[in-house]
Amino acid sequence: MSPIKGNIDLKIKKPIQNEDGSFSTVRTIGIEADGMFINIPTVINGRVVSNKEAIEHYRKTGEHLGKYKTRQERDAAARTLSINQGKRYGL
Repeated sequence: MSPIKGNIDLKIKKPIQNEDGSFSTVRTIGIEADGMFINIPTVINGRVVSNKEAIEHYRKTGEHLGKYKTRQERDAAARTLSINQGKRYGL
């Protein structure tokens, strides 16, 4: 099974300022569900949410940043996503 592309339009996601003054263009957690390893956002509607809230949001909406066969693929995709989003916003 090949990866499943995320269903969130990252072009409309704006960087958020973290408590320490740094910026994040995308914040994710990895979960396992339905036999897949999934990246989901922890910033929803411009607000950083808890992991529990992020998982509840995923279960309710199905929004994700990619589904993968292995944990390693998921983690590598999250790193690449972070790097690419940082480049997009010059961070």
